[in-house]
Amino acid sequence: MDTDADTDKTSEERFLKTFEEKVKTSGWYTLIGMNPIIGDNVRVEIDIEDGHKQAFGTAHGGVIASILDSAAGLVVNKELLKRSKIAVTAEIKVNYLKPVTDGKLVAEGKIVSIGSRIAVSTAEARQDGDLVAIATATFYIMDAPPELTRLVRI
Repeated sequence: MDTDADTDKTSEERFLKTFEEKVKTSGWYTLIGMNPIIGDNVRVEIDIEDGHKQAFGTAHGGVIASILDSAAGLVVNKELLKRSKIAVTAEIKVNYLKPVTDGKLVAEGKIVSIGSRIAVSTAEARQDGDLVAIATATFYIMDAPPELTRLVRI
């Protein structure tokens, strides 16, 4: 017999899978090749290719900032959607620690605080375990459009 805990877990798993698929197939993610992985933790991966590089052969800072912003934002939105809210970036600060030329980058987001109007989170980008960039982001919280609030009820 299913318990309430089993039903809640199944519902949460469906929500996370649907949320991940919606993000994965959105315009910016497909344009630059980002892959979100949304579960207990939130990660965003990207394989650095020639199209991601600036003139001197290293990954453009905007590509790295994008995966950091995405990881920081998705971890916040994962929680807010359950409240029929979403967050959009109001500010992001990125520290680039090491240049990246090729390979897979993985960013992971962590929540610092979620208030009624503002959320703050951090993200770290790593390549082969080495920390290459960090970010702190502030998000403006607003009501979610109806098509997104349906994700929670799936």
